[in-house]
Amino acid sequence: MLGASGRLARLRLAPDGRPRPDAPFGRGPVAARVLAKVISGAVWAGSRTPSPVAHGLATVGGHLEWAARPAKRRRLAANLSHAIGLPAGDRRVRRAVRRELVNEAHRSADLLWALGRPDEFLAAVELDGIEHAQAAAATGRGVVLAGLHVGGWELATVIPKAVLPVPATAIVADDWLAWAIQHMRNGVGLHIVYRSAPVSRLGALLKAGEALVVLSDDANGDQPRLHKVEFCDTVAELPAGAVTLARLYQSPIVGFAIVRLGPRKWRAIVDPPLEPPARRSGAAGDLETLQVLAHRWTALVREYPDQWSASYDIAWLE
Repeated sequence: MLGASGRLARLRLAPDGRPRPDAPFGRGPVAARVLAKVISGAVWAGSRTPSPVAHGLATVGGHLEWAARPAKRRRLAANLSHAIGLPAGDRRVRRAVRRELVNEAHRSADLLWALGRPDEFLAAVELDGIEHAQAAAATGRGVVLAGLHVGGWELATVIPKAVLPVPATAIVADDWLAWAIQHMRNGVGLHIVYRSAPVSRLGALLKAGEALVVLSDDANGDQPRLHKVEFCDTVAELPAGAVTLARLYQSPIVGFAIVRLGPRKWRAIVDPPLEPPARRSGAAGDLETLQVLAHRWTALVREYPDQWSASYDIAWLE
């Protein structure tokens, strides 16, 4: 999210927004090219694997990850405990953590299917409230699509080109994994911009009337601007980047989530749009609007705690 430097991160980009050859991670670009071929092969195979087989393997893989990654289990438990309203060591929280790791494997299986067979995915996904995003995009002021790491957020990759009247760009991490999967995102019609891009580049997209997709619950990376808000009946510091972008460029904000209903069954939930804070309202306006979003997000993670992939640190203050 937006940091004090006015950038989303500090990694270096070429003028076209792609990673420079001398970008961090040493041999990262080479690794990215190799991984891109692996991902392409996995998409080809995964999209042709019968659903029962793919999801049977995903169930096994999810349980293996649960067993092998105790640190990830602890981070998930610390966050899901707030969504569930119980201590992190409670048995119900531990069960939710296991279900989330298994759900993570299932959504990975379905991501391969959606990228390889986007028409089948679009025919199967339920679009609940998509008219809100369409109406916001039709204003010509740009639109900030603000989501969380809930359900199959990566599956949202396939949806914008099919349902929105404007191009869509997702803000993504600037690392070798993101570089490797860029061609798949582009292939289904989603543009990407790295977190290291200057804010002015994001603003140019909004001023052109386009849509920006932002995930708003992960503060990892270059120090973002955070605000203290009520979230899950306590206080947490959440990134304000999505709201700040909306305020600076006077674009409406539309919340969204892609939740799993079953194997190759998904629902896109799209909230009514929020008007951006007044441009001159500054941090106070950002905080007020972020609080409205935080209340909506509380309801979302309370309904789907075992689909919230919150395996990163959140600054809970109470």
